Amino acid sequence: MKSFLLKSNAPIVKWSMVPDNTFFEGNVPEGYALAVAPSDNYIILDIDVKNDKDGYLFIPDNILSELQQSFMYNTKSGGAHCWLNYTGDKQLLNKATKYGLDLRVAKGSYAMGYVKYPHNVDIRQCIHLIKETSSDMNTWLESLFQGVKIDKLNG
Repeated sequence: MKSFLLKSNAPIVKWSMVPDNTFFEGNVPEGYALAVAPSDNYIILDIDVKNDKDGYLFIPDNILSELQQSFMYNTKSGGAHCWLNYTGDKQLLNKATKYGLDLRVAKGSYAMGYVKYPHNVDIRQCIHLIKETSSDMNTWLESLFQGVKIDKLNG
């Protein structure tokens, strides 16, 4: 993972060049926001509740229950960012859906993603709260965000 500053919703550095395990420390200056990008098998499900979309309406109850067991926090729009440790063996895409559900991933040949991080606790202190995905969660995520099959990475 890594964190960096945003100004006007845009990174102030070429964030893809920031090495993993590099984190902004200190108070976020006024007029800026903090962003976090996942690494390794960590993924972020962004549930949107805005622009006539409610991502919660497209999440089955068993999946929502599992999401609520992992590290998540509310966003300004009434949605949430749900952090997961993906245990599947499919390439997940960094993309948005028409359902108000977006995924941010770190690895693979596709674009990497990041989210605004409005949470008041440093992401490094929350990693232990991020749960591994179940086979049901993997199947659901893959139905929405699957790319090409890759070998499962260890670690």
